[in-house]
Amino acid sequence: MTHPLIRSLARMVPLVRALHDRQIALARGVEALEQALAEAQARERAAEAERAAAMQRLEAAVRAQPATTIEQALTMVRAEYTVMPRFGFHQPIDYLETTIPPVFGPPVAVPGEALPLPAPADRYGYPADDAAYLAMGRLDADMFKAQIARHLGRREGLAVLDFGCSVGRVLRHFEGERRDLGWQLQGVDVQATCIEWLRLHFPPEYQVFTGTVLPHLPLPDNSLDVIYGISVFTHVKYLWDAWLLELKRVLKPGGLLLQTIHTENAWAFYRRHKDEPGIMQHLPPAILEHEAMPHDWIHRGDIGISQAFWKAEVARRFWGRYLEVIDVLPPQHHDSFQDLMVCRKPVG
Repeated sequence: MTHPLIRSLARMVPLVRALHDRQIALARGVEALEQALAEAQARERAAEAERAAAMQRLEAAVRAQPATTIEQALTMVRAEYTVMPRFGFHQPIDYLETTIPPVFGPPVAVPGEALPLPAPADRYGYPADDAAYLAMGRLDADMFKAQIARHLGRREGLAVLDFGCSVGRVLRHFEGERRDLGWQLQGVDVQATCIEWLRLHFPPEYQVFTGTVLPHLPLPDNSLDVIYGISVFTHVKYLWDAWLLELKRVLKPGGLLLQTIHTENAWAFYRRHKDEPGIMQHLPPAILEHEAMPHDWIHRGDIGISQAFWKAEVARRFWGRYLEVIDVLPPQHHDSFQDLMVCRKPVG
């Protein structure tokens, strides 16, 4: 007869064996984890060494560059990534920490012209030829003067704002009205360099100031008779409705808003010229794909550079929520491909 103690020990053998096997398995698991951790630490050390070596190479490359090259690179970075938020939502004179007066080319005196022209390099893409530059500005000014005469008459003392004045390409052609009729002329632009040029070279009677892409003008309510603009709302992707309300605020009751826009006519123009160098930059790719505008409106780009297209009747309907739309006129002269919105602030 088997002793009870022996029987008890026999029953415990499988349990002891299982515990032993589990201990071996755990030990192997710990060993595998330790090995994996060691490999990960080795990879991290190698990566850190590579990062340090890369930083040393970068620092050596930077030290090898002239100071002017480094500053140019920093300027490009600031311009690309911080132009709007960091610099007050406008285009400043420069993107440097210390700003001094910009250097312009010598102004150009043209016989018979009361005001000097900017040097060709300071015309922001408009013709370098003096006669062509003057002719383009005069065509646009005459277009606005015709609408002013039609709806307001040739009155004395009109307060007029050039909305997006650049360096006065159009504004200069109102000098006769300023002298003969006492028109009060103002200009605003988001490009501070343009305003600086006007401050230096236009008479002090012209009130010029730097604006922003945010819908605000530092002007009193009901203070302007006319606000005109060439190719401003063609580039307003955001807050165009708030801008219309802001322009309405500063207009006198019955005052005129004259602004060019892109409609089906501009769409067709860009399609005809789509193969010319640079013509499709920032434009909707749909121009290449569709002969006619496929949507009621298409706005492409961002807050810095954008192109806005409207179907003419859609623009009339949408803008009509904020102002009285008198007319949407097709391009008014041979140098234009933009329609003209003729709007009025209601009297009542």
